[in-house]
Amino acid sequence: MLFNLGPLEIIGIIVVILFILLLPRIIRMRLISSVLRATQKLEELVNESQELLVKLCQEKGNPPRDPRELVENYMEFFVIPPVDLDPNGIVEKYRKILDLSEDQFQRMARELAPDADSEWISNIIMTLKSTLGLQGVYKMVRHNLVLAQKTGNLQILLMLQMNLPLIMRIVKAQFDGTQAFSAGKPIGDGLGPLIAGMLLKKHVELEEQDGMIVGRREMDGRHVIIARAKGPGARVGKVGPTITSLIQEEGLKRIITVDAAVKMEGENTGSIAEGIGVVIGGPGVDKWMIEESMVKGDLEVDAVIVKMSPEEAISQMNEDILKAAKKALCVVRDSIYRSEIGSKVLVVGVGNSCGLPNIVTEPGKIDIKKLENDREKEGRAWRF
Repeated sequence: MLFNLGPLEIIGIIVVILFILLLPRIIRMRLISSVLRATQKLEELVNESQELLVKLCQEKGNPPRDPRELVENYMEFFVIPPVDLDPNGIVEKYRKILDLSEDQFQRMARELAPDADSEWISNIIMTLKSTLGLQGVYKMVRHNLVLAQKTGNLQILLMLQMNLPLIMRIVKAQFDGTQAFSAGKPIGDGLGPLIAGMLLKKHVELEEQDGMIVGRREMDGRHVIIARAKGPGARVGKVGPTITSLIQEEGLKRIITVDAAVKMEGENTGSIAEGIGVVIGGPGVDKWMIEESMVKGDLEVDAVIVKMSPEEAISQMNEDILKAAKKALCVVRDSIYRSEIGSKVLVVGVGNSCGLPNIVTEPGKIDIKKLENDREKEGRAWRF
C-alpha cells in the first residue's frame, strides 16, 4: 500500500488527474467538430448559391463564356464605408458610396448576363448580393474556427459554438432568399411594395423614377400618390430622392410609409401596428433625406408595419405574410381617410419588389411558399 491507499483508490486518483488534464482537450475537440460541420455546411450553401447565380446568368443572359470565373472573382467584392470621425456630411458620403456600389453591381450583372433584360438584371444583382452575404458569414465562421485551432483558445470556440444556432437560422433564410431571387419569387420584405401595388388600379398611369414607380388616384376626395419599388425585378429603389422630389413638387403635407418590421420572439407573424415616423431600413441615408424634408415642410408622417421574423423577411413570402398584407391594406385605407378631403397624401410601400407586378390586382396568384408545419412556421433552428 502507498500512503495507506489501496490499489483501487490509487487508480481512481490517476483517472481523476488524467480527466482533469485531458478535459480541456476533449471539450476543444468536440467544439471543433461541431463548428467544422457547420462550416462545411456553410461552404456547401455558398457553392450552391454560386451555382444558382451561374445557372441564372446562363439561362437569362447568354454570356459569351462560362461565368463561373467571374462569379468567383466577384465573391471578393467589398465596399469601404466613409470615415465618420467628423459627422458633418457623413450621410452624403454614404449616399455617394452606395451609388457607386450600385453602379458596380450593375456592371457586374451586365458582364455576367449581357443579354438579360432589365428585370432579370435586377434579379441577378440581388442573387449576387445574397451570395456575397452568405460568403461573408462563411468566411467569418471559418476565420474564428481556424484562429481557435491555431491558438488553442477555448473561449473563441465556445462563443462561436453558442452562436451557431442563430447564425445557421439566418443563413438558411438567406439561402432561401437567394433561391427566391434567382427564380423571381417574392420575399417577405416585399410586403410594402405588395400593399402599394394592391392600392393601385389598372387605369392608373405609372411614372418611373430612380428604380421607383409612382401612381396617382382619387380616394373619396383625397388625392393619393402611391410610390413603391419597380417590379417584378428585385429592386428596392432610391426611396429617399424619389420621396424628397415628390414632397417638393406636390406640396405634400402627409406621408404614410408601409414596411415589414422585425417581430419579437413570442409575437405572431403578420401582426399589424401603426405609429409615427419614417419606417425605412438600410443604412439610413433614405430615412435621413425624408426626415430632413419632413422637418422643413412640417409634414405629418405615419407608419404602418407588419411584423415578421428576420428569417421570414429575407426568404420567400409565405401565407401568413400575404394574409397580413390584405389586412394592412385596410389599415392604410383608414389612415388615408383620416386626411382632410382635398388633401394630398403620399403612400410609400418600402421593400424589395422581387416577383411582384407593379399593379397587383389578384394577390392570390402571387407565388408564395406554403407552410408545411408549425416548426417551419415558427422559424426554429435548422438541424444539421
